[in-house]
Amino acid sequence: MKTQKIKITPRKKANKRPSASVKTVVLVHAKRSGLRHFRLVEHKHTGKLIHFKHTSHVALVGILIVVGFFLYISSGVTYAVTSSGSVNVGLVVNANPPETGATITSPSNGDKFVDKERLVVTGTCQPSTFVVVQDNGQLVGSTVCTEAGIYNLTIQIQIGQNILSALNYDNLNQAGPDTPSVTISVRKSKPGKPVAPIEQPVLPVNPSIIPGVSSVLSSCDDYKAGSLSAGGEVHIAVVCLPRLFGANVQQVLGILVWGGTPPYAISINWGNGIENTLLSISEPGYYKSNFSYAFPGIYRVDFLIKDKDGEDAVVQSSVQVNGTTASPAASTTQDDGISWLKTPVPLYVLAVAITLGFWGGDIFTRTFSLGSYRQHGSRRTKRAA
Repeated sequence: MKTQKIKITPRKKANKRPSASVKTVVLVHAKRSGLRHFRLVEHKHTGKLIHFKHTSHVALVGILIVVGFFLYISSGVTYAVTSSGSVNVGLVVNANPPETGATITSPSNGDKFVDKERLVVTGTCQPSTFVVVQDNGQLVGSTVCTEAGIYNLTIQIQIGQNILSALNYDNLNQAGPDTPSVTISVRKSKPGKPVAPIEQPVLPVNPSIIPGVSSVLSSCDDYKAGSLSAGGEVHIAVVCLPRLFGANVQQVLGILVWGGTPPYAISINWGNGIENTLLSISEPGYYKSNFSYAFPGIYRVDFLIKDKDGEDAVVQSSVQVNGTTASPAASTTQDDGISWLKTPVPLYVLAVAITLGFWGGDIFTRTFSLGSYRQHGSRRTKRAA
């Protein structure tokens, strides 16, 4: 018995393109063993007669693999760059100087001390500013004002009269208003041998250097010290200090050493819990020390100098480290081979899943559906015969 050939023509509206919601029925036929078998396939868009194999799923999967490879490489490079160190971008914006000046609350004006060599100065200030304390017009220490608006600083004082003053600076190194100074006096209980006075160097008013902000110095390598001599009391001063820098970035700090009897030994406590830096200096002059901090924060730096005769002096300063640094544990978890999935790849993963899903559905349909149609068509042919 002959098999009847059926042709179903899709109905189309005149001069209108079939919409995606309109299902067009097309005829797919296969010829095998001399018999023709027919199958109805719904095609949503063009209404054209198509074959299952016209969609190259292998090519689509290959393209997705190539895209995924480059996405993985690019994310790996990005992670390597960001994990190797922070990148800081500076922007200088004009602003008003601090409205509140730094004051000295301790010691009090008129205080007298006996055999006093070091003194803790405390006071108020505008939060997050940089406070500089001077004694008789000379820099004796600096620190960062806390969020509570207070500061404390250990300084070296001289025998005789000491006129103490404080001044605070913002992040553009603009000074706040002047405040009243405090005058104290220091004497020895037992007179010692007279010490010949020596010429004191001219120290900077503000030792801090901020990148991008115009100042006399652009770096501590540019500092030029004048003539310094030995004799009298030993002195040390921080005259060049980088401020507001990033973590894990190498910095240079500059100090002046003079007076006393050389050679000198200097111990630097960076305030980060690691071993102190020890310097051996043969003569008065300007010296530099390299340093860096692994984590952001505000660190107090303490300097102690001793000369050949055992006479010593101290000075304090502070640095502020900006930025964020991942902890070692966090760095380990990000290098697990799948961290790239945390980037904008959900859409990529979804595209891969959809493509594989359609491909699997295509294989399933061709493997099982056509077989059932063949068997059904064979049974109908036999019954018709």
